[in-house]
Amino acid sequence: MEGYCGKSCEICTWRERLGCPGCQEGPGRAFSGGCGIAACCRGKGHATCATCGFLTGCPTRMKREDMPALRQSALEREAERRKWMGENAPLLGKWLWVLFWLFIPSEIGTLMTNDTIAGAFPALLVPGQVLTVAVSAAYALVLWKLAPVGKRYRAAALCMLVAAALAVLPLAGVREQSTVWWLVSLPGMAVSLYGTYQEYQAHAEVLDGVDDDLAAKWRKLWKWEIGLLAGLLGCLLLVLVAGLLGALVMIAVSIGILVVAVLKLVYLYRTARLFRDHIPSETERLEA
Repeated sequence: MEGYCGKSCEICTWRERLGCPGCQEGPGRAFSGGCGIAACCRGKGHATCATCGFLTGCPTRMKREDMPALRQSALEREAERRKWMGENAPLLGKWLWVLFWLFIPSEIGTLMTNDTIAGAFPALLVPGQVLTVAVSAAYALVLWKLAPVGKRYRAAALCMLVAAALAVLPLAGVREQSTVWWLVSLPGMAVSLYGTYQEYQAHAEVLDGVDDDLAAKWRKLWKWEIGLLAGLLGCLLLVLVAGLLGALVMIAVSIGILVVAVLKLVYLYRTARLFRDHIPSETERLEA
């Protein structure tokens, strides 16, 4: 039996170690993957590399001696990934799902305490402040539950606890824009921002090797968040110089912040759904 690369499958020393039935039934079979040479030949309709017009100097075929070892490494990585998913998917699927649902009342609390809305409906202010404190504390608790999976979740939880404590200030009678409020709020905002960074990075790290595209989106979302925050600070300065232009830019930044919030909700749902779908069944756990 001849392999796609031209080597004899019968004398291949890797065949037994890989449990390979041969190129045609193993790595060369459609959708099986595992061998770049087999995939290349199959895609171009060649029985072996010998009939390919790009044989000379082909970088893919030059790896044919290393290909079995690469396949072995890939199989080992896949086994490790499956083991990791089996151990951590139940925890991640459960608590990320709770995190997704907590994010919704968190945004509602933010709206209720918004200056414009609170000015129009004063009765919403105190309930909104209470809701913000309660949700922040619950959010921190859920992040702490995820700490066994990644240290960044623990850091994010501690930062969220600080944010929850700061949210108590208005309820304690500390007036906004007062000296005490500024002294506590500015460091608190920095801690909260750092906590957001740790949370996004934690989500990205548990997705690495599981869904690299979604992991990249979490990392990019953080860049958008920090960029919009910088834009918001810039708007405040711009309003002092050019009122109308500053107001228009402020509206654009506000829309951007809303978009980021919606994207975070979508990404949380997709992340939680992914791990919930990979929770091993009772039969699979017994077999393991």
